[in-house]
Amino acid sequence: MRIITIMIFTLFMATHAFAQGAMLAVKLAEKPLVTVEDAVTLFMLTTDGKTQGFTKDTQALKAKGILPKEYNANAPATMGLVAYMIAKQENLKHSLMFTLFKSQRYAVFACIAAGYLPANAGENIKLSGVELMEIMGRLGGE
Repeated sequence: MRIITIMIFTLFMATHAFAQGAMLAVKLAEKPLVTVEDAVTLFMLTTDGKTQGFTKDTQALKAKGILPKEYNANAPATMGLVAYMIAKQENLKHSLMFTLFKSQRYAVFACIAAGYLPANAGENIKLSGVELMEIMGRLGGE
């Protein structure tokens, strides 16, 4: 009886976690522009499999040097910001200029070379929810 109870509880927990991820995907897909907060949340779910809230996630990313020091949570997320986070997380060496300067501009080039971003990507292009999910799908699909 105890084993059955544990199995049922585990099943409900897995279903609940999947439902949260599915709801986030639906919410993001409907957004014409995603915010930095949305990008950080999806980045954490893709790389760590969990999120602890925006404040704790940003503290963890800053401690690892993945998130730039200056950002606005409600500002639109750009390809440059997402590329910077990916390049730092994956320790990309595809761009000598990114290795030297660690800027969002060169992070975009490194991510294009690594296949995370499309060839027409630009540093200041604002992302929609669908575009962000596509990029994170490439990151998580390794």
